[in-house]
Amino acid sequence: MRVPGRAAILAASALAALPGAALAQEGGVQQLDEINVQGAPGDSEAPSRRLDRKAEAASRLGLSVKETPATVDVITQQQLQEEGRRSLIEAYSSAPGVVAGNLPGEPGATAIRGFSRGAVGYSVDGFRAIDPLIASRNYDSYSFDRIEILKGPASVVNGSGALAGTINVVTRKPEFGVNKADGLLSYGSFDSVRSGAAFNVSPNENVAANASVFYGRSDGWVNDTDSRNVQVTTGLALTPTDRLKITAAFDYFEDRYSTPYQGSPLLPAGVARHPSGAVSGEGLVLDRSIRKKNYNVEDGLMKSDSIWARTGAEYALSDAWSLKSEFGYYSADRYWANSEDFTYNAATGLLDRSTTLITHDHQAWQYRGSANYDGEIGGHRNRFTAGFEYMKTDFGSKRRFGTTTSIDPFAPIRGSFPSDIPANFDTRQNFDSKVGNASVFAENAFNVTPEWIVVGGLRFDAIDLDRVVADLPNAASATRTRTSFGNDYKATSWRIGTVYDLAPGFSVFGQYTTAITPVTTLLLSNMERAAFDLSKGRSIEAGVKSTFWEGRAAATASVYQIDQDDILTRSPTAPFLSVQGGSQRSRGVEFDLSVAVTEQWKINANAALLKAEFTELDEAITRPNGKPGVADRKGNRPVNVPEQIFNLWTTYRLPTVPVTFGAGLRHVGSFYTNNANTIRVAGRTLLDASISYDVPVGGTVTLRGRNLTNKFYGEWSGYSDRQIYVGAPRSFDLTYSVKF
Repeated sequence: MRVPGRAAILAASALAALPGAALAQEGGVQQLDEINVQGAPGDSEAPSRRLDRKAEAASRLGLSVKETPATVDVITQQQLQEEGRRSLIEAYSSAPGVVAGNLPGEPGATAIRGFSRGAVGYSVDGFRAIDPLIASRNYDSYSFDRIEILKGPASVVNGSGALAGTINVVTRKPEFGVNKADGLLSYGSFDSVRSGAAFNVSPNENVAANASVFYGRSDGWVNDTDSRNVQVTTGLALTPTDRLKITAAFDYFEDRYSTPYQGSPLLPAGVARHPSGAVSGEGLVLDRSIRKKNYNVEDGLMKSDSIWARTGAEYALSDAWSLKSEFGYYSADRYWANSEDFTYNAATGLLDRSTTLITHDHQAWQYRGSANYDGEIGGHRNRFTAGFEYMKTDFGSKRRFGTTTSIDPFAPIRGSFPSDIPANFDTRQNFDSKVGNASVFAENAFNVTPEWIVVGGLRFDAIDLDRVVADLPNAASATRTRTSFGNDYKATSWRIGTVYDLAPGFSVFGQYTTAITPVTTLLLSNMERAAFDLSKGRSIEAGVKSTFWEGRAAATASVYQIDQDDILTRSPTAPFLSVQGGSQRSRGVEFDLSVAVTEQWKINANAALLKAEFTELDEAITRPNGKPGVADRKGNRPVNVPEQIFNLWTTYRLPTVPVTFGAGLRHVGSFYTNNANTIRVAGRTLLDASISYDVPVGGTVTLRGRNLTNKFYGEWSGYSDRQIYVGAPRSFDLTYSVKF
C-alpha cells in the first residue's frame, strides 16, 4: 500500500437483560512507575496514563483508549492550556491527521483521514447533531474538560454522519469530594481578550456541582472583523443511594462576528501587487498586499445563540447490571447577513460579490435508554450494552441569495447589506425541515483471556425526513410556490475488532467497521438529493498501543484504509444530472508519541501520512465552446485534504527556578481547492513558543508567541475554489492562569 411521542420512549430504559456475573480479574497489564514533576502547576498527565483514559466517543461500554480497537485521541483541558490551544479549531488541529478551519456557514469544519465536512460526526457530551455541519461552532476551549476524537467510521456508536470519525466535546463535569476553582485572564495581539472562571463544590459525598463562565473578544487581524463570545456551562451530580446516580447539565454558548472575514480572493499574477507562492494554478496567486482587506459588506453579521441541556440517571440493579436513561435538548438561533463570495472579473478588474442572508431556528431533543452489564461469562470478563435511541429535529430557515456591488480589490468600498425585498435577491426561500431518527444498538467486549479482548457492535437506524420549501417572490419571479418532499432511510452498521496484549504495556489491535452518512445535509437537502439513498463506508485498521520506558513514554501507531461508496457524481449522458455511483478512498498511517525525557523535559509529537483520492467521480464542467460536459476526477484528491501533517510540542522546566519554556512546530502539507486539483495551496510550517513563570502570589504567567516566522500561508479553502482563508500573522499574548 502506498502511504502517504416522548412518553413512549421512556420505556427504553427497561431493556431486557442477558445472563452473567461479576468480574474477578482486571486485565493483566503491569502498572509502571510514573514520573511526577513536582512544583509545576498545569503539568501534563503522566504518559503512562494516556492509554487509560476513557472516551465516550469510542464506545458505550466504558472502554479505555487502550481497550478500544481503534485510534482514539483525547485532548485534556490541561493539555489545551499548556499548549495554548484557544479555540476548538486549534484543539482539533493538534490531533494526528486532523485539519480544521472556518467556512462562512460552517465554523469549526474539519477534515479527518481524507474526508471532510459532513463526513465527521459532532456531539456535545455524547449528544449528537443530526447534521454536524449545521451545529458545529468554533467555541473557546476553556469550557471543556476534554475533546475526544475517534478516527474512522463510527456509526455503531454515533449514528449517521460519522464516516471519517467523530468529535465529542466534553464540558467540565462535577467531581465528588473536591472543592476547587480555577481562572484565566489573557490579553494579546489584535486587542484580544480571554477571561474565564470555573469552580467545583461538593458539600458532601452525595452532591457535587460545577460551573464555568467565559468571555472573549477580539478586533481580529483582518480589518473591521471584531468578534465576541460568551460561554456558560453548569453541572450537577447526585447519588441519593449507593445504586442511583443522577446528573444534570445546562450550557449556553453565544458567538457574534461583525463583518466576519470570509477569506481572500485569488488574483491573476499580472494584477497582484505583491504576489506570493502560497497558491499556484490557473495563473492565480494569493496577493500579500490584500492580506488584511475585508470584502464583506460594512454591516455584515454572523451570530449564534445555543443551549445544550442534559439529564441522566443510572441505576445499578446488581453488581453487574445497570440501567441508564439519558435525555438531551438542544436549541439554537443563528443568523448570517454577509457577502460571502467575491471573484475577480478580468473584464472589469473588480471583484464580483454575492449576498447571503440565512437564519436558523433549530431545536432537537434526544433520548437514549440502555441496559448495561459488566461481569463474568464462564469465568471471563464480559461488558455488554444494548439500547434504544431517538432523536427529533425541527429546523426552520430563511434563505436569500443575490448579488451586490462589485468592488476594487485594492480600495474596496464595501457598502451595506440589502434589505429583504424581492428586487434584491435572485433566490428567496423559506425552509421547514423535520427529521426523526430511531435507532437500536448493541455492543459487547469479551475477554477471551485477561490479555485478549474481542469487541463487537451493531446498530440499526431508521431516519424519516420531511421537508417543505416555500419559494417566495424574487428579482426574477413574482410567483409563490410550495413544495413538500421527504424520504425514509434505513441502514445497519456494525464493527468487529480485537485488542491483544503481546507483553506488559504493549498491545496490538485490529478492526473492521462500517458507517452511513447522507449524500448531503439532510436539513438543507433539495428534492433531487433527498431522494438518494444513504452513502455507505467501510474501514479496516490495525495498529499498536504501548507504554514503555518505565511508564515515561506512551505511543500509538496505526495503518488504515477507508472506502466510501455511493457518493454523488454526474450522469455521463446528462452532465447536470446528479446520480449516485461515485466513490472515494483514503489510505494512511498515523503515529502519536508522548514522552517525559526527564522530570523537566517533556515531548508530545504526532504525524500522519495519507493518500486520499476519488476512485470514481465525474464532475460537470463547461467546455471552452460553452457547452456542458463531464470531467473524470478519478485519482484526484478531495478539497482541503493535505497528505502530510506533523505536530511537535515540547516543554522544559528549569530545575532551580519556576520557569518553563515551551516550543511547538506544526507542518501541514499542500492541499487543493477544487476536485479538478488545478489550484494548489502550498504547505506551511509554523513555529510557536512560550515562557511561563510561577508567580509568588500564586498562579502562572505565560507569554506566548504564535507564527513567530510570520509565515504567509493559505489555511483553508472557501466555498469558492478561488477564495482562500489566510492564516493569522505573527501574534503574542500574555496569560495569567490560577488554580485554587
